[in-house]
Amino acid sequence: MRDHLTLTVLGVCFGLGLPSALLAAPMSSQVSQPALPDIPRSSEVLISPPYFSPEPAVEPGRSQEDPGNLDREDDEQIPVMDETVVESTFEDPFATESEPVQDPWEPFNAGAFTLNYNIDRYALKPVARVYSGVVPPDVQNSLVNAFDNLGFASRFLNSIFQGKLDRAGTEMQRFLLNSTLGVGGLFDVATHMFGIEAPPAEDTGQTLATYGMPSGPYMVLPLLPPMTVRDAVGYAGNIFMNPVNYFIPFGPNLGLNAGDRLNDRAVNLETFEGLEESTIDLYGAVRSGYMDRRAKDIQE
Repeated sequence: MRDHLTLTVLGVCFGLGLPSALLAAPMSSQVSQPALPDIPRSSEVLISPPYFSPEPAVEPGRSQEDPGNLDREDDEQIPVMDETVVESTFEDPFATESEPVQDPWEPFNAGAFTLNYNIDRYALKPVARVYSGVVPPDVQNSLVNAFDNLGFASRFLNSIFQGKLDRAGTEMQRFLLNSTLGVGGLFDVATHMFGIEAPPAEDTGQTLATYGMPSGPYMVLPLLPPMTVRDAVGYAGNIFMNPVNYFIPFGPNLGLNAGDRLNDRAVNLETFEGLEESTIDLYGAVRSGYMDRRAKDIQE
C-alpha cells in the first residue's frame, strides 16, 4: 500500500489540515455549497445547518382595518395585530456561540494558508486520486477505522478529564471489540454487530477549554491544520497521549501518519470539489468554519 515513492510525497504532506478545514467551513451567501456524502468520524467533518428565517407573524403593509367591519352600526372594530413585525422566538437547535475570532497574525496566517492550499492542490490531491484509483473504497474505509482505533487513548483520557465517564466507557468498549473481533480496528464491529455507536471525539484542546483556558489567537502553520493557541497546546497533548508514538520509530511513524492523511484525503476526494472556485474569501471561510466547529465540539 505504501511504497517508497508514495512515502516520500506523503512525508511532505504530513499534517496538512486544509481538506478538513474546508469541510468545516460554513457556506455563507458567497458560497455555493455542494451536497456532501457521509464522512467517517475521523475526518471531523461538520456542515453548518442552514439559517432559518421564519415568516413574520404580521405581513408588512397590511391594513389594520378590517373591511368587514366598516358597515357595522356600532362602529365596533375587531382588534388586529400591529403592523410591527413580531420578533421570532425560533431557535436553531444546532446553533453554537463561538469565541470572538482573534487573528493578529493574519498576514503570516494567510501566507501559510496559501502554502498549505497549494500543497494540497498540486501534491496531495493528485496523489490521492491515484491512490483512490488503486485502493478499493472498502479498503480505504477499513483504514479509516484502523487509524480511528489508534487514536483511542487520547479520546479515552480526555473524556475522563472532562468528567464524561459514559463516553470513556463507550470508547473502551469500542476499542476492545474493534481491536479483537475487528482485527486491529480494520472493521467497526462495535457499531455493526453490537450497536455501540462512536461518541463525539474528545481531544486535549476541548479539555483545556473545559477548564477555562481561553482560545487565544488563531494561527495557521505550514503543513499543519488551522488551530488556535489553545488547540496548538492540545495538539501537542494529543501526540503525547498516543502510545503509538512511543513504540514506533520516527520514520515509520511519519509514514503511518502520512498514510492516514492520504487515505483521509482519498475518502473525501470529491466532497468539496470546486469549493475554492465558488468561495470569494476562502481564508475567511475556513477560519470561521474552524471556530464554529470548535465551539460546537466544546459545547458537546
